[in-house]
Amino acid sequence: MMRIPTITRHILGATLLSLIVSTAFTVEPALAQDRSLKVWFGRDNFIPEDKFTAFRAEYPDINVEFETIRLEDVNAQLILALRSGNAPDIVQIHARDVAQLAKGGVIKNFSHMINEWKQRFPETYGQLAPLAWEGASDSDGNIYGVALYAQSIYLTYRTDWLDEAGIAYPLETTDRVLEAAKALSTLPGGGDRAGFSLLGCCNSPTWELPLFLSMGGKVINGVPQIDTPIGIEWIEFYQELMRSQAAHPDTPSWDSGQMRAAFIGERAGIMNEGEHIYVEVHKQLPYGDGKWAFERLPTRPGQTEPHVQSGFAFPFIVTSENEDEEAAMLALEYLSRPDFAKQVAVRYQPSTNAAVSEDAEYLAAKPWAKDIVGLSSNLVSLPTHPTKAIQIFDVLKELRNQMVAEPNADSATMAAEAQAALNAAAGL
Repeated sequence: MMRIPTITRHILGATLLSLIVSTAFTVEPALAQDRSLKVWFGRDNFIPEDKFTAFRAEYPDINVEFETIRLEDVNAQLILALRSGNAPDIVQIHARDVAQLAKGGVIKNFSHMINEWKQRFPETYGQLAPLAWEGASDSDGNIYGVALYAQSIYLTYRTDWLDEAGIAYPLETTDRVLEAAKALSTLPGGGDRAGFSLLGCCNSPTWELPLFLSMGGKVINGVPQIDTPIGIEWIEFYQELMRSQAAHPDTPSWDSGQMRAAFIGERAGIMNEGEHIYVEVHKQLPYGDGKWAFERLPTRPGQTEPHVQSGFAFPFIVTSENEDEEAAMLALEYLSRPDFAKQVAVRYQPSTNAAVSEDAEYLAAKPWAKDIVGLSSNLVSLPTHPTKAIQIFDVLKELRNQMVAEPNADSATMAAEAQAALNAAAGL
């Protein structure tokens, strides 16, 4: 049976929403003071190496304070900080949460300042890909900041193992991915080698939902349409990986770290993963050695629907606490500059600043960058529900856990139960 998120999660979700609504009406304007900004980063890796030294030199009248609040914790921390009058001016969040926070009045429509940015800093503005703005916008096109870093999930595999198994690549379709995974799991001398490394618990469904979209799946008004032939086939793909023993039997208990470790540690031959993890793969298996490669996520055999390669961003958003809009705009422009965006892109997440992808230092640090640019240049934002994104993702997470843990369950029943849970989460 489909495990709908517990009553406790519903209560917490309702509490968060009520806090958002009440915050919109209780935040008091801060007292006038010297120009200052407070910035929350979602990871230490997103902080510029100079820690705003160049910014302070260029704008000595603006003092910048910053700290790291993990992306996993930021929504709750932001609401509490707003209620206490101690919120940041700029916060890094998941793109999926932009619309929901906007409706609650927690973040500020910054479209007019983005237009000012365009006029005052046309070079930096022109370097940013469309996803930089899409990843920081709501469905009405209002822009709340800028998404400087975004990623997508790609089909990643050991080419040397595929050669050994006699499997031609690129793989391109889900049936050939299954064929390859099964072949790799039975290579002589492989020991406990798995064909495909999956995650089975704990993390959000940002690995599985992109595959659903690439297979032709539809999301209508923020609600994935799972109870469809495509949705059932998507479920069966994961079930077959487990049923055929192409995936490790402990997969139901694996989080993203264990999934990645299996591939990087040469205990699995295929995984769906983001480009930022290639930094770690490259350390173990230098890309230039030609032992691994990647391609876009697969389609279904004979698929007539267009292929979708989706991406998801971690935007810097201006909060309703901000009073000095010019200072916030200047800080966002500073973070967007190629020199600073490159630092993060080299060690961590790909940047939406197109100039970075042509930088010699970046290309030397990430030798796969030239090969991936064709896949990453036209990413479509991962669609989310405008007010129930967290609840929708909770249901998809439970579904992912179930289809990995119950490979012999009826996929059509699983899809129907999941759809009912999704519809309920969306208030349909």
